[in-house]
Amino acid sequence: MVYEHQQPRRRRRWWVIGGLLLLFFFLLPTLANAITEWFWYQELGRGDIYWTFFWGPWALNAGAAIVIFVLLVTNLVIAFRFTAGEGWFDFSRRIGDYLSMGLPTRQLRRIMLWLGVAVSAGIALLMGRVLANAWMRFLLFGYGGAVGQTDPIFQQDLSFYLFRLPIWTQVNGLLFSALLIALVLVGIVYLFIRPMQTRQGERFFSMPVLAHLSILLALVLLSKAAGYFLGRYEMLAQRATDFVGPNFADMYARIPGLTIMGVLALVAAVLVLANIRLQRVRYLAIAIGGLLVASFAILGIYPGLVQQFKVVPNELDLERPFITHHVAFTRQAYGLDRVTTRQFTPTQRVTAEALNTSPTTEANIRLWDHRPLHDVYKQRQELRAYYSIYDVDVDRYQLDGQMRQVMVAARELDITSLPEQTWVNRHILYTHGYGLVMSPVNAFDPNKGEPLFFVRDIPPHSTHGTVKITRPGIYFGELTNDYILTGTSRAELDYPRDTSAASTGNALTTYSGKAGIPLRSPLLRMLMAYKFNAINLLISDYIKPQSRILFRRNIVERAKAVAPFLSYDSDPYLVVGTDGRLYWILDGYTRSTRYPYSTYSTLLIAGDQQVTQNYLRNPVKLVIDAYDGTVNLYLTDEEDPFIAAWRRIFPKLFKPLVEMPVGLRAHVRVPEGQFNTVSTVYQRYHMTDPTVFYQQEDRWAIPSETVSTRSGRGAAVPMEAYYIVMSLPGSSEPEYLLIRPYTPEGEKKRNMIAWLSARNDPDRLGELLVYNFPKQSLVNGPEQIQASINQNPEISEAFTLWGSAGSRVWKGNLMVIPIADTVLYVQPIFLQAEQTQIPELQRVIVADQDRVIMKRTLEEALSALTGRQGGRSTVTQRPRSGETMVTPAVTTVTPTTPRQHELAQEAREHFRRAQDAMKRGDWEAYGREISEVGQLLEELAQSAP
Repeated sequence: MVYEHQQPRRRRRWWVIGGLLLLFFFLLPTLANAITEWFWYQELGRGDIYWTFFWGPWALNAGAAIVIFVLLVTNLVIAFRFTAGEGWFDFSRRIGDYLSMGLPTRQLRRIMLWLGVAVSAGIALLMGRVLANAWMRFLLFGYGGAVGQTDPIFQQDLSFYLFRLPIWTQVNGLLFSALLIALVLVGIVYLFIRPMQTRQGERFFSMPVLAHLSILLALVLLSKAAGYFLGRYEMLAQRATDFVGPNFADMYARIPGLTIMGVLALVAAVLVLANIRLQRVRYLAIAIGGLLVASFAILGIYPGLVQQFKVVPNELDLERPFITHHVAFTRQAYGLDRVTTRQFTPTQRVTAEALNTSPTTEANIRLWDHRPLHDVYKQRQELRAYYSIYDVDVDRYQLDGQMRQVMVAARELDITSLPEQTWVNRHILYTHGYGLVMSPVNAFDPNKGEPLFFVRDIPPHSTHGTVKITRPGIYFGELTNDYILTGTSRAELDYPRDTSAASTGNALTTYSGKAGIPLRSPLLRMLMAYKFNAINLLISDYIKPQSRILFRRNIVERAKAVAPFLSYDSDPYLVVGTDGRLYWILDGYTRSTRYPYSTYSTLLIAGDQQVTQNYLRNPVKLVIDAYDGTVNLYLTDEEDPFIAAWRRIFPKLFKPLVEMPVGLRAHVRVPEGQFNTVSTVYQRYHMTDPTVFYQQEDRWAIPSETVSTRSGRGAAVPMEAYYIVMSLPGSSEPEYLLIRPYTPEGEKKRNMIAWLSARNDPDRLGELLVYNFPKQSLVNGPEQIQASINQNPEISEAFTLWGSAGSRVWKGNLMVIPIADTVLYVQPIFLQAEQTQIPELQRVIVADQDRVIMKRTLEEALSALTGRQGGRSTVTQRPRSGETMVTPAVTTVTPTTPRQHELAQEAREHFRRAQDAMKRGDWEAYGREISEVGQLLEELAQSAP
């Protein structure tokens, strides 16, 4: 028998149980993620950093939410206490009756209070989340050390702007918002509950209510005053029309104006507090209105007057010191203050002597554009539908005792292309990519127009013993976005065997690396099943106690989890180590938008995101093992203030560059993304004289190049920076460089004026050199050379013939190559038939200041350009079965035969007849003549040496 007095108790018990269950399901995602993430960091050997990543955001979120919640609720409680016993304020009976819903005053007050508490809790959680997102800034606030340089305006160490000011500004902004919200909430309470008293027919606020509102308003004004004072420092990274940082009007009008406004805000706060005794609403209006009017006059009108009537008539003289600050700090922020300037006076013609004195440069001239080569790799080396050649990168290796520049691409697994999209296929059977493809940048088969491979096929076949792959499995890469299970009762596919081989069937394997979290515990399996929304992780019989789960296998996501405070380059590249293993190298950036006086720029980072910054460094090289996912961070710039702070926070996370294995250190380089940004900034900031900078009389531009697209149309884009193995002018030692040419800005000037290079050898990594051409001499720029190529009658006619025969002409990158004391221009030409997706390298165009030559091979073109009668043999490769052995730089030059002249003349004549037939509308004759053109071109191609 249940007694009546027990029923409420049981009812409360069920409410408690229901509440606990609701709380559990609310917290389950957080708990599951926290526990599985802890296991992941432990498996990676980075358990020490996990707790900082976990508690940092949570502590800030909880702390800020509690403070803001207490602030809001305390003010609500005070407001309700001050209005105790008051009735519903009938400012409009109709609206009042509607809002009161006919409830008694006491019950209505309780509902309003709890509604206010709920609103306060929601606001506090949202504002706490905002502050939690800045947890890394708070770490820098605590650990950021002095930079050792001060700004020229306030004489503050730069660490104040990089580490301290962002936190002070954000905290003050959050406090201002919280106080303003508290004022609004309290105002709503006082609006609907009778807050006023009547004396001699005049209504006025009661003393407690007026004191409460006045104190809140005074606190808002104090926060506003702090904002004005902080705003003075914020101006040092503020964008202006021409440059960043304070100019004359800012220095002598806006910054003093912000100081004055800060003082006026303090005075207004005092007046508001004084009004508690005066009890005059109009005094509050005068204080606030006066502050707004003063702000408009002091911060709006006055600086404009100074600019218009003081600065504009004498702009250069008045702005000179501020331009000097802007240029100097911009150069420091991007490392341009360390650029070494040299003069380069090239001769007009490329000579045989120049080529013979630079054999390494000639042997590494890049003919293969990464765009058509990517198509070739995909067609020739993906080998199976579920493999993908995602990207082609440039690198260099020591082969046969020489530095050779090569193109490299990983053969990754693309699970979206699996024949059957089953859970077993996606997570157990197909687990990894396999090997890579490598080919020299300058070698191709002239009969087929295809690259020669240093590494190809499955299993990897290498023609150079120095590039030997012993661990070809790619479990971690750019496309590995799903979790996998290893050590199950079912073996993994290692690689597909050739169906013609003696042993048919696929080669199977079992993962033997150290990556992965053991699934020994049923609870852990349950958490993983919840994390990945995969019930099969709980019920699959393939999973055994020794099974492991590998997740976060995308190398960028893996890097972000280990070092989320870095930005990552958009182009990681794969390297073969001396131990035969495959490693990814990923560049990590430190960036800021807080560097005083520095201009802003854009950078393409991982995920194809365009980000903005006014400070940029590349101090970290991440090395990720493609087989076991090990992540190591090596420092290339220990002086970077951000990295110095993160080293204090995580002393075990970073290693010096000298600890990187020598075989990997030989592959580090300046990332192309950073160099593109820096070289773009340098267009203006090579000018250090403030007068020259103000007049912009020597501004440079990145030349444009016309790039062939898949649609067959050319698109004008800024010329890409490119890696090249070459000897710098005046040196005989070959280096791995990244270069980009400059032309004067303006549509009328297209000549080349300079080129910037970044050195990539380990002992000179990151050094910048700029070679300026004499202003009294004219050196053709890339656009002028491209125009000469397009206007060359023979080349233009050949392009027309190929196009009419159904082939798409694909122009590769135009390379500007300083060689000895001259400049060589090289552009490869690819042909792609309409029915195939495989571009073929068919011609090579070379040029100097006077001449343009197109030939079948680079050696032929250089010989025709220089008159050289003998070449230099630089590349040899043992041919595969059924493959022709090709030496790209042959030792003899075969002249054009009379028969080839005859074929060319006949092709031109048939093409002329085809054009006449088209004009007449005789399409039968047109087709017949075009067919003749195609046959003659085919015979001409076969007769080419």
